[in-house]
Amino acid sequence: MKTSLFIPRRSFVHSLDPRTKMLAVAMSFAALLLFDEPRFLLGPALGLLAVSFAGRVFRRFLAGALLLGSFGMLTFLVWPLFLTLRGQGGPTAWIYGAGVGLRLIEILLAAFLLMLTTSNEQLLAGLGRLGIPYPMVFSLSLTSRLLPSLLATAGHVVEAQRLRGLRFDEGGLVRRARRYIPLLIPILACSLRTVHQMAWALEAKGFGADARNRVPYLELRMEARDWVVLAFSILMLAGAVWARVHGLGIIGVMHGL
Repeated sequence: MKTSLFIPRRSFVHSLDPRTKMLAVAMSFAALLLFDEPRFLLGPALGLLAVSFAGRVFRRFLAGALLLGSFGMLTFLVWPLFLTLRGQGGPTAWIYGAGVGLRLIEILLAAFLLMLTTSNEQLLAGLGRLGIPYPMVFSLSLTSRLLPSLLATAGHVVEAQRLRGLRFDEGGLVRRARRYIPLLIPILACSLRTVHQMAWALEAKGFGADARNRVPYLELRMEARDWVVLAFSILMLAGAVWARVHGLGIIGVMHGL
């Protein structure tokens, strides 16, 4: 059962320290939030494509872009309508909607690219080394593994009911939906049993008893390439702040909201 979006590859992006990638993504988020003019967002879009090529995950990245593009399209349609109701309609409203939609897609794709090139173990180890409390890191680890497990349990319950003769593909939409409601009880029961078993296992292993002698699963070490990527990310963010301070990349239709 696959528990993450990670695609193992031998590439420059994969070889980076997870802390480097997380900090670079965080700085790209901050830079993207500074602009709403589409022209200033085309460069970051090309940058994401280049990183996907360098990480050898371009096909999966493109599939994610097509899927996440629906969120950007919805934003592109909603914002002009909202601005028209405020008396700020016209071509500028559509340009602003395109910019906000493109910005949303790029933020989602940056996070998606991080998940494609970084395993769960690397992400959690990086968060721990960045100073995130271990209980919070462990909770994120459990979440990333329990969600696929919950989906697999739901699939098993559905298949078991089909073997018993329950037809999920007959009748109207409402009738089909009502057939899934009774399945919530066995799914919930299985999930609670899994949680209880995990709690017992953690208690048996002495979780949280002494954090001073904890040995990390992965040893992380920053290389020269990591510092180069971080320096480039800092320069990128500094350039974005400079452009924003000088009034570049902003349409300004939301002033006074």
